[in-house]
Amino acid sequence: MAYRFGPFRYDPVSRCLFRGDREIALTPKARELLVFFLENPHRLLTRQDLSDRVWAETAVTDEAMRFQLFELRKALGAEADHFIKTVPKEGYRWEMDVRSEGDRDSAGGTDLIFRLVGLKREIDLAPGANILGRERGVAVWIDDHAVSRHHARIVVGNGKATVEDLGSKNGTDVNGRRIAKATPLADGDEIRIGPATMRLQVLVSGGSTETEEKSR
Repeated sequence: MAYRFGPFRYDPVSRCLFRGDREIALTPKARELLVFFLENPHRLLTRQDLSDRVWAETAVTDEAMRFQLFELRKALGAEADHFIKTVPKEGYRWEMDVRSEGDRDSAGGTDLIFRLVGLKREIDLAPGANILGRERGVAVWIDDHAVSRHHARIVVGNGKATVEDLGSKNGTDVNGRRIAKATPLADGDEIRIGPATMRLQVLVSGGSTETEEKSR
């Protein structure tokens, strides 16, 4: 699911920010901040909220956080103050409405469902970023001390899915191999996080039972 706000579009699959047809460069942390804001428009996000999401496994100083917010504002240009409001002594709030674009399978124009099977349950992944980790409230909760609070992220968009480790202590494996960057996922791929093993299913929305069985 791509996010649109003002003259900008952010694509979570390519992890690129565009203004019209022009790509806008972002630092990795500024990108993480942008995604968090886009997922929570009009909500007050405290410094602790930002720290927990963007710097989940490391300590961050107020100066470092302010610098990355400055980098994000600089990337957004003159309109930045219309997007990000500083709430003194409390935190920050994204002021601009965010529009989302639905995802379609590029091959046939059909809706796809991305599902994780494992952990004694099946979890449908939402368009955009899905966090996997030990912190309650994330998309895929794994209650084990070998799993970091925000361990990995699966991004769904444009008929595709990618998985990325978020700097976790014990790493993320795909089909038995440790990943070091955002990695494309295909139907049947196995993802291992700590002791938890899950398998990705890609299903056609509204498809027949036979179609779903073939995807398993």
